[in-house]
Amino acid sequence: MAASIAGFVAFAPVAGEAQQRTLTVYSSLDEDQAKALIKGFEAKHPQIKVNAILGSTAPIIARVIAEAASPQADIIMGNAVSALMAADARGLLLPYKPAQYDKVAPVMRDGRAEPVWVGIDAWASSLCFNTVEAAKKNIPAPKSWADLTNPIYKGQITMPSPLSSGTALLAVNGWLTVFGEKGGWEFMDKLHENVSKYGHSGSAPCRQSASGESIIGISYATPGVKSINEGAPIQIILPSEGLGWEIEAAAIVKGAKNLADAKAMSDWTSSREAAEISAKFLPITAYDDIQSLPKNYPADEKSKLLKMDFGKLAASREAVMAEWQKRYGVKVPPKS
Repeated sequence: MAASIAGFVAFAPVAGEAQQRTLTVYSSLDEDQAKALIKGFEAKHPQIKVNAILGSTAPIIARVIAEAASPQADIIMGNAVSALMAADARGLLLPYKPAQYDKVAPVMRDGRAEPVWVGIDAWASSLCFNTVEAAKKNIPAPKSWADLTNPIYKGQITMPSPLSSGTALLAVNGWLTVFGEKGGWEFMDKLHENVSKYGHSGSAPCRQSASGESIIGISYATPGVKSINEGAPIQIILPSEGLGWEIEAAAIVKGAKNLADAKAMSDWTSSREAAEISAKFLPITAYDDIQSLPKNYPADEKSKLLKMDFGKLAASREAVMAEWQKRYGVKVPPKS
């Protein structure tokens, strides 16, 4: 998703667990959410040890593509559905219908007779706004995306790069949806003038806003809410034009070495029990009736989601990222 970290973090089996089977999972979920889901899965399947590699959306998919001749992952447990569709178009994913598939909310289903992906949750773009630092500089809180082009915000905004972050790409796709193709790029041209830097992590802009490194972070609500609940002086703003959003879904990698266990993981991630875990992080899960938002999470987020065409987003993914790189890539720092 919105992945909370750049690069990769592995949770490898420990000594003395050789008798356990090892399942290799790639994930772009929020790190805390991924760990909670893995813990729940391992509790139900103590004979399986998960080796998890977490990373931002684009690097995870790039890794699966690079490993196509000899797949290293068994399953992708959470990645933007448009990215998974693009991977599926390359023949990299294996159709599988999880045990609880028919009970999952319709919007969270692949929809084909032989589904390749099933949704885990959905997340949306938002702003984190540091009220204390803004007051020091007499900077008003923005109410809309269009407000962010005001020169008063020059140098005060950070956001991730869609070249690595699914959170950034869903924001970009949201702008192209709400402003149209021409208007969307015109908006981003003006926004670019006010952005101090782009990064590689979808959650980093909220942390930067919370620390006072920037006043406004273009991100998603979960890391901002976490910072608020830890005492940071920030406000979550849902811009008035509407929010770009994406489904985070699971899909089995074609050529998985541990196919039976990968199917068990797919069954788990699409279960009500797993949705109850994911509901602690995001407002939309695989089940419409499961919701358990943390304190200070914006209650009206779901009502502000734009109508997104995920098939179209998958088809245009590479072209959009190439155009974004050409226009704004100069402000993207190299990965450390």
